[in-house]
This record gives sequence, structure tokens and C-alpha cells, in this order.
Amino acid sequence: MKKSTLVVSGIAGSLVLLLIAALVGLPFWLGTEAEKTYQTLLERASRSSGLALKGKTYERGWFRSTAETLIRYPGLPLEFTATHKIDHGPFPLTRWLQGEFSLTPIQARIESEIRIAATGQGGLAALPPLTTDLTINLHGDGRMRLALPPSRTQGADGAKFDWRGLTGDIGFDREWKKFRLELQAPGFSVTKASDSPTEVSIAKITLSSNLHEGVAGYLFGDNAFAIGQMNFQSPAAHVTVQGMEIAASTRAAGESVNMVLDYKIQAINNADEHYGPGQLTIELRKLDVATLMKFRNEMEAMQRKGLPPAQASLMTLGKSMELIGALSKKAPELEITRLSFKTAQGELRGKGKLVLDGSKANMAENPMQMLTALSGNFELSIPPGMVRQILAPLILSDIESSRQAGTLSAKERANLDPATMAKVVDQALPLYITQNPFTRNLVLEKGMYKLRASIRRGQLLVNDTPWHGAMPSLPR
Repeated sequence: MKKSTLVVSGIAGSLVLLLIAALVGLPFWLGTEAEKTYQTLLERASRSSGLALKGKTYERGWFRSTAETLIRYPGLPLEFTATHKIDHGPFPLTRWLQGEFSLTPIQARIESEIRIAATGQGGLAALPPLTTDLTINLHGDGRMRLALPPSRTQGADGAKFDWRGLTGDIGFDREWKKFRLELQAPGFSVTKASDSPTEVSIAKITLSSNLHEGVAGYLFGDNAFAIGQMNFQSPAAHVTVQGMEIAASTRAAGESVNMVLDYKIQAINNADEHYGPGQLTIELRKLDVATLMKFRNEMEAMQRKGLPPAQASLMTLGKSMELIGALSKKAPELEITRLSFKTAQGELRGKGKLVLDGSKANMAENPMQMLTALSGNFELSIPPGMVRQILAPLILSDIESSRQAGTLSAKERANLDPATMAKVVDQALPLYITQNPFTRNLVLEKGMYKLRASIRRGQLLVNDTPWHGAMPSLPR
């Protein structure tokens, strides 16, 4: 009996020693794994974001490691430095000592500060650091919280910059192939004090993404950017833009990608003038994924070389022509499915579609074939009140020129009160419509002025008539 008790006690003691050894040794092992994960994060973040991330230092301890990373964006004269404090799992003991208790086992928890490292950046260098808190789970997936605190700076010219802070949350899977991002910022304002003080302010900024890696490493999913309100105020004007939204979604279609771009504005107010809401929806279809990724990789490689601007521009132009030629093999489409902008004069509407069919051409050898490979049509509907608003300033300007030139009699000049001027504008409108380079192409149908344009075999047709001359343009 005594012998059995001793055996059991010995086994129990051994298990305790093994457990203690495991608990002591596990942080060191997880520290090794954390370093591997850190290097993997740098590599994958560089590949997916276009940033150049380089590990500068890494000092591994038993329970905590420290590291430093340099961050650059090719082509910009800015360099950021990120310092990291890496607490090893399974339990971040250093955080426990600071009063942060959590019994959920993790691989590592990384606290970072990101600052502008380059000198001579003026007000940028005075910005507070961006702080992040990243938790890497045992399976390798993770979540990061980030914050950029509020700050106020003043430039040498007296301009004041008021930044109201930023917070965010980023999640990713263990393969670094699924991402979710949410950013919120109350906004900022820039105030310039001078003889004519101006202020620009933007409020309620949000950015969200939900992406996953698909064919050829391309990121599919949804992105959305929104601004609650923008203000521009000066002694001469006060313009407010409310509810601006930009959304983009990408979906796989075999070896191609289809995109939908959606732009919205709730309202634009300028003194007593009110516009909106407005919306523009564009769909892009049949874009070859492998071609897009090849172009992106080539552009990033070119940026990393740090070429002179002139040479970089020429190479970008050449690569862009190659991209268009390669994409044209699948006859990609661009369609404006919705164009709507409401005003007090009525609603502006439009739609159109372009197809670039290079399946039977070799644009790489002859880019001019692009003209014959492009086909499409566009239709614009303009309310009469908007046409009047476009031409009225031209008519009034001509009346003022006649007044100053003395071609109007004294009686005519005396009768030019606002009511008379409005009648003169209405009477002159039909003549100006036929003479203006833009409005003369409009056709009145069912109470709306319409413009139809199409491209066929390299020829532009306006209202089914070949266009011979300069492209129609809106009056200034």
C-alpha cells in the first residue's frame, strides 16, 4: 500500500514538474512561433498592400520580444518606423502585471507605435503616433485595433489643422487571405487666417472592407467609403456637401472579375442653390484577373526601382497600353447603368455602354486598332430648366456687352429690370440653343432635351449623324 502510494506520488510529482516545464517553456516556443508569424505578416502585408515593409530589428526574449519595422510607399519621400512590443502566449504575463487579465490562450499580442521617421516633414512630423494592438490567436488568425489620437497643429503660414482622431478594427484569417476592416474618424478641419479667411472641414469619415483572396491572388469583395459632410467656407462662398458615398464591389466570373462602382451624393448646398441627390453607377465586366495582377506586379516593381519621373511616366504609359491590349482579348465592357442628378430645374439622367473587342486584333503591335475595336452608345436627358440655367449667363453677358458698347438705346437700357431680363433670356434661348457648341446637339423629346452619341468602327455619331469637328463640350 505504501509502495503504491509512493508510486502515485512520484507520478503526480513528475506530471507537476512536466506541467511547470511546459508552462515555463511554452512562452519561449510560442515566442519562436510569434517571430515566424511576424516575418510572414511583413511578407504578406507587403504583397497585398503595395507598401514596402522591412524588419529592421528583432530581439526575442522569454516572455516578451521587441522589434522595429521600416515602412515605405514607393515613390513617396516619406518613411515610417514602427516599434513593436510582442508578448508571447499562451498568456501575456506582462499584460497581467499591468492589470489586463485574460484566460484565453493566444500565440502573441503585439502593441505597436507607428511614427513618421523622415525629418523635415513639417506639420506631418508633429502628428501623434498611430497605435495598434494586435492579437494573434493560436491558430494564426488575428484581430488588430488601431487608434490615431486627436491633435492640433499650426503651420508656419498660420494655417491651423484640427484632427479629431481615428479608430479602427482589422481582422484576418491564418492564411492572410480573408480581411475585414472598419475605420471611423470624426473628421478634421483646416483653417487659414488671412485677409480672406477660409475653412475646409470634413466630418464623419468611415471606411469598411470585406475581402477575400481568389483567382490569381486577386482580392474580391466589398469596399465602402463615406463622408457625412464637407464644408468650404470663405467670405465669398459657403458650399456644403452632405452624404457622399463611394462603394466598390468585385466578384469573380470564371477567370475574370466583374466590378460595380457606385457614387452617391445626398445634397449640395451653395447659398440659396440646392442640388441632389445624385448617383452614378458604373459596371465593369470581363476583366481578365491574371492580366490585372501582372500589371499590378509590374507597376510595383517599377516603383521600387525609384526611376526618374519622366522615365517612370513613359514606362507607365507603355505598360498601360499593354494592359488595355491584353484586356481587350476578352471584350471587356463598361456600362453606366445609372446616372441621376436632381436639381430645382429637374432631373438629369443618363446611361451608356462601351465594349472594347480586341479578340481579332493585335493592339500590342498597332495601338490605333483600339479605335475600331471600341463601340458603344450614350444617352443624356436634360430638363429644359437646366438648359436655360446653362445658357442664361451667356445671354446676360451678351446683353451687358451691348449695354457697354452703346448699341442699346437709353429707353432699352432703362427697361432692363430683372423681369424684363428674364423675358429677354426666354426669347433668346431658342437661338442660343442652336448656336452653342454643346446645346445645338440636343433634341427636344417629350419635354426633355436629349443627346445621343455612339461610336461605331472608329467613328463618332451624335444623334445618328457623323460628327465632323471638335468634340462637343459644356459651356464655361
